[in-house]
Amino acid sequence: MFKSEVVKRVLDVKRVLDVKRMLVPLAVAAVFILAGVLCPHTRAEAGTVNLTLPYLYTDGLMVTYCMVSNLNPDNTTSDNSTTVSFKVMTKETGGAAQTAHSIASQYSPMSGFTRMLYFSKNSIYNRTGTVVASLADELPSGTITSYSGVLTITSSTATCKTIVMSCLQTQSGVVEKRFVGYTCDDGTNLVGY
Repeated sequence: MFKSEVVKRVLDVKRVLDVKRMLVPLAVAAVFILAGVLCPHTRAEAGTVNLTLPYLYTDGLMVTYCMVSNLNPDNTTSDNSTTVSFKVMTKETGGAAQTAHSIASQYSPMSGFTRMLYFSKNSIYNRTGTVVASLADELPSGTITSYSGVLTITSSTATCKTIVMSCLQTQSGVVEKRFVGYTCDDGTNLVGY
């Protein structure tokens, strides 16, 4: 009699734990769904991809290099009107104005193109070291701070499936780590990396 009671209680506990294990993923999914419903202003519009970069630095030692590719095979004139901008969204010291800084069109990832952009000090550079966007109005020279921002890419075919990005962070010129924690949002897909 005692043995069967113990077995019964163990089985009851196991059933409760099984139910909890099934409910946790559903609860997490519900939170993400509600976040999308309650915060519609964070979603991108059609043809717009927002790549959110969570931590960048102005000290010049921590440089973030990003390769941004447009995998769309349709190399048409309409798709090649791709525009790119960057907004400083948060700063370690003081509030961010969240103003869009345009990046010149010749540095945008048109269909079939990959562009390298890197974030160093208070500017964004191309692969040859030319400044393609200055963030000096948001991040004054001489202030060592961390910040986050959104790289926005707009074209007729831009989605998180066609615009992909991969980044590395360096410390004094030596690769320290793969850049993680960024997201891609195109209004339909929300992907975390």
